[in-house]
Amino acid sequence: MVTSGTKSVLLFLLCFTGIRHADASKDGIVGFGISLYPDLCCQACHDSLSALYLSCTTFHHGGGMSGMDMRKRDDMVGMEGMETMGMTSDECRANNTAWLQTMAYCIRQRCDVDRYPADKQAECFRNQAVGGAPLPTFRDSLPATAPTVELAEDAMWLNVTSLVNSQLYFATHGTLGEFAREEYLHTKYSVALYFTVIGICILCGLQAQTASMIPSFRRRLQTPALWSRLQQHLFLPALLGSRRLEPLPGRIGYVPGRALSSFIAVYVILNVVFSAVSFRTFQPNIYFFSPQFETCEYVGNRTGTLSLANMSIAILFAGRNNVLIALTGWSQTTFLTLHRWTARVAAVQAVVHSIVYTLAYFQPGYEGAAAYAAKAAEPFYWWGIIATIAMCLAAAFAFLPFRASYYECFLLLHIALVVLTLIGCWYHLVPHFGFDYGYQVWLYICFAFWSADRLARFVRVAYYNPLGGSKAIVETVPDCDGIMCVTVFPRVAWGFGPAQHTFLYLPGLQGKFWESHPFSVAGWSVPGIASPPADCAPATTFNLSDSNEKVVNVESARVVSSATAVGPVHTPASIRFLIRAHTGVSSTIRRQLLSSPSQSPLELSVYTEGPYAGHRATLHPLYTTDTILCIAGGIGITHILGVIQEFEAARVRRERGGETQGKTRRNEIGANRFVLAWSAREMALIEHVKKDFLADAEGVECLFWCTGSSNRTATVESLQEGDEGHKSDSSVTAEMTGGVKLGRMNIESVLRASAEHGRQTAVLVCAPGAMVDEVTRQVVKCVRDGLRVDLVEEAFAW
Repeated sequence: MVTSGTKSVLLFLLCFTGIRHADASKDGIVGFGISLYPDLCCQACHDSLSALYLSCTTFHHGGGMSGMDMRKRDDMVGMEGMETMGMTSDECRANNTAWLQTMAYCIRQRCDVDRYPADKQAECFRNQAVGGAPLPTFRDSLPATAPTVELAEDAMWLNVTSLVNSQLYFATHGTLGEFAREEYLHTKYSVALYFTVIGICILCGLQAQTASMIPSFRRRLQTPALWSRLQQHLFLPALLGSRRLEPLPGRIGYVPGRALSSFIAVYVILNVVFSAVSFRTFQPNIYFFSPQFETCEYVGNRTGTLSLANMSIAILFAGRNNVLIALTGWSQTTFLTLHRWTARVAAVQAVVHSIVYTLAYFQPGYEGAAAYAAKAAEPFYWWGIIATIAMCLAAAFAFLPFRASYYECFLLLHIALVVLTLIGCWYHLVPHFGFDYGYQVWLYICFAFWSADRLARFVRVAYYNPLGGSKAIVETVPDCDGIMCVTVFPRVAWGFGPAQHTFLYLPGLQGKFWESHPFSVAGWSVPGIASPPADCAPATTFNLSDSNEKVVNVESARVVSSATAVGPVHTPASIRFLIRAHTGVSSTIRRQLLSSPSQSPLELSVYTEGPYAGHRATLHPLYTTDTILCIAGGIGITHILGVIQEFEAARVRRERGGETQGKTRRNEIGANRFVLAWSAREMALIEHVKKDFLADAEGVECLFWCTGSSNRTATVESLQEGDEGHKSDSSVTAEMTGGVKLGRMNIESVLRASAEHGRQTAVLVCAPGAMVDEVTRQVVKCVRDGLRVDLVEEAFAW
């Protein structure tokens, strides 16, 4: 896709004049490790003279010459109308006095004007005039008397020492200089874009890491007035209205939040500016018949190079093991949003690249459709067309309804199209240009990001699982239709903590060894470390693959700390999930479980890849706040349970150890008030969690709402779980049954009752998109009213 313009110029350069670039380094990219014409004056002398025949030139008949812009010379046509090819070897030139003296004098005369030092003149003479041979030297080749005869512009032979034609030298020097300038700007702007985008992420990450390690830095940074304004107007609000994690009508997509939208806007504007500035033309030009074609060439090169740079950024942002996630504390959902935008911009630039090169052949001096058809028939050209089409299809098939409803199909198709794009780019660039100009470096970066992510996945799988896979036990949760408890026994369970998830491979279930599915971890135990009490049953996941719940995290669950045990009970390493069966692999597991005799537990072999998320930069507000308010919707309670268990574990450790000599650990939840507000549609699920996960949560204030009918109470009309709690409704019944309110949660009332003036409050929300958006809106109102509130979201937007 990239630098098709460069190919036409350099093809002419290599095929017509036989230019050699022995001085150019092959490491790096143009302008950064590679200089196209470090000896421009020497190069211009060489190119102005190299097409001339010498007395030692040999001739043979040929069927034609390749190259796009070659201007056929009359002297190349033989007696019988066949083209005659003249070949001048390096040995011929090194022994031809007219060539040596004319080149030496041109270099001395022209390079002195360019203030090119004498030692460099001698070096470039050796490279350009005698093919790198040590003899004859530059000094020995200088004529004793300056030549006085200037070559004609249409000269064909060099028989005596002469002056280079001044007009030809001017055109050659200007053409090469402008081309080198444009190529340098292409890579300069690509590198600037790269470091701007990645640099913003790194700076945000360093700020987050510093704030998490040095609480006083965070307090100084978040001065009340400034921080409040930033929260109200930039960090928290939706771009327009309140819709942010809830899909737009018709599920056409999402609108990123205001801060993320600002980042994306800066990114898009930079790409537009870098694609459109600093273009010049030079005439008379030895390569291009018209300034219009020259402009198309440069615009095509610029957009092609930027497209490759953006493609590598998109691949980085798509990775599960993207190091920027841990550095910044941003969610994978945020980086997937950035991934889609970078991929879209790369695709648009590839299309522009293709369009301007099509238009170029219809500019003055070119043959239009015939010239384009001839060029498009060349392998490098149609590989570029294939790459552009594949990239556009990859972006087009990533629209929300398709990727959410047919995720496995989308993923396979997406990967196949991206691989085809990279293959097309490789065969578009490398066979045509080789490795002399560094265009392939952008592809190396793409390959490196992709390979590093895959390698990290493999290492995680190999570390946490035995060779034949980990044993998994699947059981039903009583009175909860479609909810299963899955316990996996990996080789080790070190590294798991609150707010994490892992990916499970189930090759024996569907035969698709390449498929993995994200699950949030609801509980784990490590050998030799106290496990949860006996009444803490295999814990819960949340799988919101219902269309209104996919915004949270499909087939997911969250970590429950096992450190709250009273006595040391040694158990094998285990990880627990609670899965709500809908479509895909979860429904397959459910069918297998129901088909077993008496619905007895089902045993499977799985591989776990994880843990992911739960980074210090993400959870830091929970470690430095006075009050934690957790708001959960539906099966999103699983994310909250891990935080509750960590809170309880920290409380027990402080009681036993005297609060670590009077101080709370830096990465330990030390809040003195913890409020849980949970809205779910199944009473059985609420009772299950209360009994098996919250029975020992002594320091947690629990508030429950049941929004749907159940076998224990049918007071409230059944509601779609995607609507849970995202608005207050005074018309809904507010009676209590077993400590559970029947109706919808009034988020504003819950938030106002928990946040207090003069105290820091951290709000952790894990719920469907509409509910998360409502929580965000209410947090913004609290901040506007002078309350100190931080918001931590756990949400997955498709």
